[in-house]
Amino acid sequence: MLGDIVELSVAVQNLDAAVERYTRLFGLKVHRRGVSGEFGFRNAILPIGIGHIELLEPTDPTKHVARFLETRGEGVYLVGFEVQDIPASVAHLRAQGVRVDHRRPEVAWVHPRDAHGVFVELRKREQYQTA
Repeated sequence: MLGDIVELSVAVQNLDAAVERYTRLFGLKVHRRGVSGEFGFRNAILPIGIGHIELLEPTDPTKHVARFLETRGEGVYLVGFEVQDIPASVAHLRAQGVRVDHRRPEVAWVHPRDAHGVFVELRKREQYQTA
């Protein structure tokens, strides 16, 4: 069911400082930046290999990224796997009693409590513009 890892999300205290460090130390480039009011964070996407690193800074203390940062500190927040058939994968997991959020057709999220503390994302591989 799970394919390649295509996303690694890292919760950070300061997005700008984290972007500076990842670009300077590892030679990565920012593909895009964004803000999610729904999920309460600012982010930066840095492509690497077949996927990307997503740096997340919370903007809403009541949302999950902020709570994660408060209790666990900076670090890996989410691992995203390429999945060929997201609806079939969701159905399989739900049949196993796993809590899956599938409110968007192109992505689903497995609850961390059902994956030993890891927030797992099921998604398609993203395409990146090359400069």
